[in-house]
Amino acid sequence: MARNGETFSKRIKEELALSTYQSEEKRAILSGFVRYSGALSIVPKTVLRLSSASASVAKFIFTSFKEVYKVQPKLTYTKQLRLNKSLIYHIDIEENPQFILKDLEILDGLERMTSSKRFFSEDLFHGFMIGTFLASGQISDPSSGRYFCEVVFNQRDEAELVLSRLLSFRDENKMNFKIIERRNRFVLYLKQSDQISVFLSYIGAVSMMFEFENARLERDYFNNENRLTICEQANYSRALKNGEGNLEDIDLLEKKIGKVYFTERTRILADIRKENKDASYQELAELAQKRGLTMTKSGVVHIFNKFHEDASKLR
Repeated sequence: MARNGETFSKRIKEELALSTYQSEEKRAILSGFVRYSGALSIVPKTVLRLSSASASVAKFIFTSFKEVYKVQPKLTYTKQLRLNKSLIYHIDIEENPQFILKDLEILDGLERMTSSKRFFSEDLFHGFMIGTFLASGQISDPSSGRYFCEVVFNQRDEAELVLSRLLSFRDENKMNFKIIERRNRFVLYLKQSDQISVFLSYIGAVSMMFEFENARLERDYFNNENRLTICEQANYSRALKNGEGNLEDIDLLEKKIGKVYFTERTRILADIRKENKDASYQELAELAQKRGLTMTKSGVVHIFNKFHEDASKLR
């Protein structure tokens, strides 16, 4: 289940990494990505270090730094010790890391910058969210039947600022993210499937948004079909149980009182029930109408309730 979610999220990130962006958009993406995935090492020299489990994302971040800041990052990789032995890609930036961090509004010297008017503007915020999602986002595979989208932050104030911005969207762009704390990190969490599609569209993962919607609709369709089947089975079982009870009452009335108990109307209905043990009361009413009786479902129920009441006295 988790692997499916990881694979689905990885494909979203690959679509985002292969998209085309303007220079300022790339800067906003780098700001979001570095805030979560970046670390500043100052011994033995100052280096900005980044990492990603996606080759496409690593290549995109690598080339974006080269294009935006005219630097020459170093790209390496290590192999994880887990069972799947997947690769983690590392990007080291040794040229002007402190200038870059200040320009991305992350660090001023060694002081953390908590707000960003520049990247929270209407034009650039979607880029900031793309970068944040590339670094720490995950969306469940809709075929799993569980729907969630989450983006992780190291600092509560950063998570709250982003949450406030996301909650400002309205109407067709509405996204009701919530914030939860998990293992000393702060997660923006969204579970409404239709709003997850809105988020995918907002960050530009349009192809994966359509795939998410198709899988969700297909699963919901089969779930509805299953519910209808269960409902039909339950209705049939209920009708069969009612039929068996009606026949027991009719049989007892015939044995104890005889045919004199029945009127012409109730006799026809009793005969119809004998011929249709598993029919519902509505179906019995329709069959009675075909034999010339004007009868509704409630009329059928009333007659069988009377049969049961009289039969219960004889018992």
